[in-house]
Amino acid sequence: MLSITACYAFVMIDATDLEDLRNELMAFGKQRNMQGLVLIAPEGINAMVAGSVDAIAEWKNLLCAKFGKIKFKDSQSDRGVFRRWSVKIKPEIVAIKDEDIQPRGNHKHLSPQAWQDMLEREDVVLVDARNAYEVAIGKFKNAVDPGINMFHEFPAFVKQGTLPKDKKVLLYCTGGIRCEKAIIAMEKEGYDNVYQLEGGILAYLEQFPDSHYEGECFVFDHRAAVDQHLRPSQIYALCPHCGDPGDLLIHCSCGKEQKICASCSRESSRQTCSKRCRNEQRAMATVQSV
Repeated sequence: MLSITACYAFVMIDATDLEDLRNELMAFGKQRNMQGLVLIAPEGINAMVAGSVDAIAEWKNLLCAKFGKIKFKDSQSDRGVFRRWSVKIKPEIVAIKDEDIQPRGNHKHLSPQAWQDMLEREDVVLVDARNAYEVAIGKFKNAVDPGINMFHEFPAFVKQGTLPKDKKVLLYCTGGIRCEKAIIAMEKEGYDNVYQLEGGILAYLEQFPDSHYEGECFVFDHRAAVDQHLRPSQIYALCPHCGDPGDLLIHCSCGKEQKICASCSRESSRQTCSKRCRNEQRAMATVQSV
């Protein structure tokens, strides 16, 4: 059984130290046969990694020693969820493409318990800060879907002014990191009563499965999604053509079964188990038409 943990930290890292940090983290993971993706930038670190129980414990100790107190969201899987171990240097650890949005301090975080209490006692507006394909497979009841395809589109959605400013706004995402920037984007547009879910959906489901959240939660690894109890999804798989979550089972000409997304299923050339099979079918069709 693989242990999986996700975390982020907005901490200042000198740009001249990023390459050394990358090399250190790469060596650390390789020595322990870990898998996962780690993003580092001058604004901090964002990571989702998998490994043995001991390796994950060492990983947590390392990050806390380097960056201070960090909250981790843990889960498990009985199969591999990443192809490799990778540490990448990026301009941002979550891309909103606005240099004026720099998370500093605590912007009205709500613990999962406080979030649950507010949902049950107050008249609030819930806003999902995730992309449309994530919202499609699960969200909080009655939450507003901004209809974005990329996170950097969120500020433009806020500027439309369709959200009320006289109510408490509850903002959430998968693990909390996008909300750290999304809430600043909202505050810049005059939304002063915005609260974010600390630890995101993953932290909420750990305490309150089968409650106010409906459906499953998309995750950025080979599990595609996790269910209400943070178990790997039995419904969705990553579409081999676009990478979105898919639940439509097709039978490829090679004899393999595969789940693809609804959008790709509308194209006959994409009703295959992989891009390789798709290209082979296209080549064969070309030969037959000559």
